[in-house]
Amino acid sequence: MRFPIKPSYYEAESGIGYVLRLLKRNGIQSESRVLNKAMLTSIIKGRSTKNELLDHLIPITRTLSSLKIKCWTHARLLTPQVCPDCVNQYGYFRAQWQNPFLRHCIIHECALLSECPHCNSPLQFTINLLNGRCTSPLCGLRLTHMPLNNQLKSPEQVHDAYLIAKVIVDDSNTRTSFPPKEITSTLLNRAADILNNPDSARVFLSERAKRVPTDLPLNIEFHKIEIIVQNLLCEWGSLSTLYEMYNSEYIRSKAPITQLWFEAQTASSIIGVTFKQIALLVEVGLIRTDSKKALRTDTRVEISGVYTFLAEFSHNKDYVPLSELRRFMALHNICITDVLIAAKNKELSIRYKPSLDLMHSIHVLPEAFDTFCKLHTQLIRDKTMSVANVAEVTGIPKVELMRLINTGKLRPVYIHGNNSKRILNCDTLKLAKTQNKQLSLDI
Repeated sequence: MRFPIKPSYYEAESGIGYVLRLLKRNGIQSESRVLNKAMLTSIIKGRSTKNELLDHLIPITRTLSSLKIKCWTHARLLTPQVCPDCVNQYGYFRAQWQNPFLRHCIIHECALLSECPHCNSPLQFTINLLNGRCTSPLCGLRLTHMPLNNQLKSPEQVHDAYLIAKVIVDDSNTRTSFPPKEITSTLLNRAADILNNPDSARVFLSERAKRVPTDLPLNIEFHKIEIIVQNLLCEWGSLSTLYEMYNSEYIRSKAPITQLWFEAQTASSIIGVTFKQIALLVEVGLIRTDSKKALRTDTRVEISGVYTFLAEFSHNKDYVPLSELRRFMALHNICITDVLIAAKNKELSIRYKPSLDLMHSIHVLPEAFDTFCKLHTQLIRDKTMSVANVAEVTGIPKVELMRLINTGKLRPVYIHGNNSKRILNCDTLKLAKTQNKQLSLDI
């Protein structure tokens, strides 16, 4: 691999842009004659090609943006976006055009093109792009100036549009090393319109709701949008519409419930329980996992069993949703996991009417639920002891026990009407072992 002509670098020229210009100046008409796919991909990513001569020629890679999105490891585009005026005028690619949060040319105040305006084909990093033409062999027309979208002018606006675009391409639950190639300029323009136009936001929400079977709560799909709204950086015209997404009526799918795979942490948010309670639901068979190892926050779990179980309980008008008893549940330290397990063991009568989330979908008889909560409180009292008593039987100073609680190494239990923390008897036995004390379950 030899290059008789080695052109000088332009200031702020991208590595891939320089390599393509190098090949063009040396009379090479197709980059594939010199670079294999792996080498080309490495140059685009700003990594070594493992070819000493080529690596020596490529400009040093610099950080393109300080702005981050949690679902990407690297903020660098793997597909080109160009200003046709700059390419025609200067004949090279700017490094900042690989910045995913820059969608317009700061010199010509026009949109950066990632697709051909004539045939809509995605542009590719090829020598022909240096000629300012479409890279599709079926088109090849000269790229034309397109007006910029003022809703995508700031990096923060583009950041927010990417979040919506990831939901549109159903990529919201996966983490990628680089921005997905499927998110094009056209898709970002649509995402910006959803964020800024309430009518477009309503259509977007309706489309998402149609994906949810009638036997499931809406938050199975809408939890993604809830997370997005919490992470938006800009003020948008559709924010109030998105905030009130659960207050509208939607047409739902009549399809049966299918498998619902999520990471355990996401599943806990959807169901409305803690991560540790997901493990309890796995134990009773309402949730299953694809791993035999200990449950972690990123372990994939399948939660459709929760909803198929609940679907067996038809609605009754005498029952009220748990959401109306939220304060009562908090007072008695009751959570959805307790309700599900009690229903499975036929210890509590429930009904199910899919709504916003499980708190609004699971219904109970108020009087029967009151009795259940009191029995649950008594059961907790029987299985726990006060911190003072734990200190007495284990020999561990009370101040040390409080430190373990405050650092999360010891989980306390609370009982309605008693402000003091209590410790599970099984945890007391474990603590006693650390002090070489032998205790029986009769403590």
